[in-house]
Amino acid sequence: MIYGYARVSTKEQNLETQIEKLNSYKCDVIIEEKHTGSTLKRPELEKLLKEMKAGDKLIITRVDRLGRNTRELLELVEELQERDITLFIMELGIEATHRNGKLFLTILSALAENERELLAEKRTAGIKNAKEKGIKLGRKGKARGQVEQAIQLWLQQDMTIKQIEEATGVSKSILYREIQKRELKREA
Repeated sequence: MIYGYARVSTKEQNLETQIEKLNSYKCDVIIEEKHTGSTLKRPELEKLLKEMKAGDKLIITRVDRLGRNTRELLELVEELQERDITLFIMELGIEATHRNGKLFLTILSALAENERELLAEKRTAGIKNAKEKGIKLGRKGKARGQVEQAIQLWLQQDMTIKQIEEATGVSKSILYREIQKRELKREA
């Protein structure tokens, strides 16, 4: 059997491009998953790996569809080799379970992991630098006028929370937090 595996990291992302590419390789079954790639704990992939038998082939479009951690990725390749399952990576045009493919994959995976760590260090340094300069980071709060308007509408008791939310753009969580902070009560 030839299995294709397509994964994106969030529910909003689209699998179409990966599925098109996998279809071009005449996969018998294509497994789709929308789950983070920071670990190998992905339910659909785990089910697929349990189903696969010696002689089967797993095709992925890119290395990062299986994982981002070099050690875990190589452990998976080892497991597939031991079970006589071929792993083909379309982007690289290699069988990662072949001796030379595994070497190439090890080098690429280590470089990618190093790049992620470098970006994380840069991001941390940038945040620290911004804070030292007094730059406020994070979400911008709702304009004070919007919150005041929402509070007044709530006190008037003419609108539901949902209606206030729609009219002012102030979320119910912000509205409730402000009501609680000010210890406001509606008149009976």
